[in-house]
Amino acid sequence: MALTEAQLRELYPRAGDAHIKAFAVQTGPLFARFGIDRTADRLHFFLAQIGHESGGLTIGTENLNYSAGRLVAVWPSRFPDEAAARPFARNPEKLANNVYANRMGNGPPESGDGWRYRGRGYVQITGKDGYAQVGRRAGLDLVANPDLVSEPEHALLAVCAFWDWKGLNERCDTGDFVKVTRRINGGTNGLDDRRAWLEKARRILAAPAAAEVSADPPDIVEIQRALRDAGYPEVGAADGQIGPKTTAAIVRFRRDRGLAEGFVDGALLKALGLSD
Repeated sequence: MALTEAQLRELYPRAGDAHIKAFAVQTGPLFARFGIDRTADRLHFFLAQIGHESGGLTIGTENLNYSAGRLVAVWPSRFPDEAAARPFARNPEKLANNVYANRMGNGPPESGDGWRYRGRGYVQITGKDGYAQVGRRAGLDLVANPDLVSEPEHALLAVCAFWDWKGLNERCDTGDFVKVTRRINGGTNGLDDRRAWLEKARRILAAPAAAEVSADPPDIVEIQRALRDAGYPEVGAADGQIGPKTTAAIVRFRRDRGLAEGFVDGALLKALGLSD
């Protein structure tokens, strides 16, 4: 499934033109190659997770420019107080070489690996091992050229390769968004924001189908009322217009009822009790 520039700009409105254009051109072949568009959950989970991790395709490289107080909050086990953190405050390179040393395939602090393989790209790939694994699947030498991960022409390929490395399609197929989050993040940091991205992706990708609906306004009003009666208050007013709220309600109702991908069709009407 190829995504259009219009869809991507609506989903990631703060992203730069170079990223939007490259992403739009590459979605069709890359999503097919890595199986990301094979199911709705795979596609929606993917778009939501990278939306969160990259700040809507605006964060290319990890920001490690922390104050001493912030370092204590982020890495309390490493920096128990501000005195311990002060030598690394506002010194991103020294910080990375310290906190990422001797793990994830990185060498000791003096190797410079922590800084060289700091977080980059749409999912903040981190550590020499991570760059090697992603590079192998992407066909890029990311160990020698880690900055490629952040460049528009390679960023989508890199994150698709990361997705494959982590086996995330299989986790998406369980329908468990939290499980996917844990595999990416190691925990559930930012889960509410990730879920907001997920609902946005579902709404935007359903929008083209909404435009094709030929039902007359009275039919839409009935659908809206039936959705509210079924416990989907996000539909809002029964005004006969299919906007973002109605779209979101339909998408959630279909998912909850196990309906196949679609929008306003016979299966939806039947599940809502509006047809035989």
